[in-house]
Amino acid sequence: QQIQAQREAEQAQRHESAQDQAQQQWDSASPVGEHAYLTAKGVQGYGLRQQGDMLLVPLRDVSGTLHSLQTIDASGNKRFLAGGKVQGCFHSIGQPDGCIVVCEGFATGASIHAATGHTVACAMNAGNLQTVAMALHAKYPSLQIVIAADDDHATEGNPGRTAARQAALSVGGMVAVPLFDANRPAKATDFNDLHQLQGLDAVKA
Repeated sequence: QQIQAQREAEQAQRHESAQDQAQQQWDSASPVGEHAYLTAKGVQGYGLRQQGDMLLVPLRDVSGTLHSLQTIDASGNKRFLAGGKVQGCFHSIGQPDGCIVVCEGFATGASIHAATGHTVACAMNAGNLQTVAMALHAKYPSLQIVIAADDDHATEGNPGRTAARQAALSVGGMVAVPLFDANRPAKATDFNDLHQLQGLDAVKA
């Protein structure tokens, strides 16, 4: 128990240090201009900022407190701030309006928002979908929650769909899965891929 308590204290210290760093970076960053990643993904930089050629994705909890950042470079390489808290945090697009869509990555969320107008919470990875969905459900119990799955069809066990289903079951929510046509490339898994291949109407459907 002592070892566990010490580990938790050390982790809290790391989170606090990263939170200070995230706030400093965020405060010194600029509004998003032209960026190769956004152009490649065909989306707007909803709520992001930019530092040099790095996009900054803010990760906040349900109270709106900034905890950490994800950086995305021009080539699409993504990194989290060292020691930053991710679990239970997300990047939100739009204002709650009767439905909240929870997905994994930013580009996926940006495509969903552009297609539907719904509020989107980008949880960053499959392992965070359930934690984010439960936190949002606790804060907005009357809102419908839809988990937008990544369809990891080429990966054993399809972790994207499995995690999405588990998250939806935990909050009485629904699951939306991207439906690709017969010409689906092997690497096409999420709603941004669907957007680029078949357009926003396919995402909305």
